[in-house]
Amino acid sequence: MLERKKFGKEYIEKELEKVGLVLKPRTRVFLIGGCTMVFRDLKPATKDVDIVFTSLAELKEFVEVMKSLNYHEVIKLPKEYEKLGTSVVLRNPDGFQYDLFYKQVCKGLVISAGMETRSKLFKTFGNLDIYLMCPEDVFLFKGMTERNADLDDMRVLAEIGLDWNLIKEECISQEKKRIWEAFLATKLSELKNKFGIEAPIIKELWKRAGDELVKKVFTEIVEVGNCTFDKIHEVIKRKYGYSESWTRRELKRLVEKGVLKVNKDKRKFRYFL
Repeated sequence: MLERKKFGKEYIEKELEKVGLVLKPRTRVFLIGGCTMVFRDLKPATKDVDIVFTSLAELKEFVEVMKSLNYHEVIKLPKEYEKLGTSVVLRNPDGFQYDLFYKQVCKGLVISAGMETRSKLFKTFGNLDIYLMCPEDVFLFKGMTERNADLDDMRVLAEIGLDWNLIKEECISQEKKRIWEAFLATKLSELKNKFGIEAPIIKELWKRAGDELVKKVFTEIVEVGNCTFDKIHEVIKRKYGYSESWTRRELKRLVEKGVLKVNKDKRKFRYFL
């Protein structure tokens, strides 16, 4: 498979200007990937531009304009694009590519209100307002992928200095469609192994990932009707091999946190959501 061509700042800006001058509605977009690093002079070039829209109507209009500018929609894509949850991929005859997303990336990581606030207006071309995500949020998005190139970009971002607590808090605050802490902690482990960069948040992320996994396991067991301690522990022991005392301790912790509720009925504890 041929390596795709990379494009620098000047080329990318001209392509964005083309679409901005044709767009009719005022459109606000957020750049989240390597392109933000190109515009910040942290890397010389990138293969594509990752853009997130918060309006579906604006995304559809953007696609129509791009098609009128000799871009075509790419249908056959590598598996990594399925994992990213790309809405539309557009490419021009030069091989330059736009990866377009609607509100979320990686099938669940959303553009939060905090991310929007932290983003900075880069340039306006016609009716197109282009915002760059802050380095911490770009780092977080790259920490959710399986692409080796993203790990290299994470190294560059870490070396310029990051607010690690901001990254951790944004990761924790995301909707729990997935255990994002585990995704990020895994990528941070790879960052340490490959480049010797140790993120100060990794231990807490692993702990939170473990807590989220325990929460997920117990709530799924209770949801299907295994509401007594005996039934819950039977599943835990069969699937995971943990002791009765471990099950009891974790149930108590989940009740204290308000994840589960408990009633004592005829000397038996019954748990529910």
